[in-house]
Amino acid sequence: MQIESDPKKRGAGKTVLAVDDNPAIRKLLASAFLSDGCKKCAEAGGGQEAIEVAKQIKPDIVILDLSMPVMDGLAAASELRRVFPPMPIILFTL
Repeated sequence: MQIESDPKKRGAGKTVLAVDDNPAIRKLLASAFLSDGCKKCAEAGGGQEAIEVAKQIKPDIVILDLSMPVMDGLAAASELRRVFPPMPIILFTL
């Protein structure tokens, strides 16, 4: 998803990567960040996919679900931290 951003909003011009194995949660996260002015919110359904997408788009921030099959958020966060040391990573769980 990509939209024109409002420079008065906190996320203005930022690229976000939303990672969750539940598509509805990913869409909700994307919508929230885009409404805050982010220019792009990419999505990934798991940890390994998140790493691949992050390498392609180089996001400004990553939002990771803690509990996912195959590669959980903690393992993905460790790998993302190694590849992108200064990038903020937020882990969450429902």
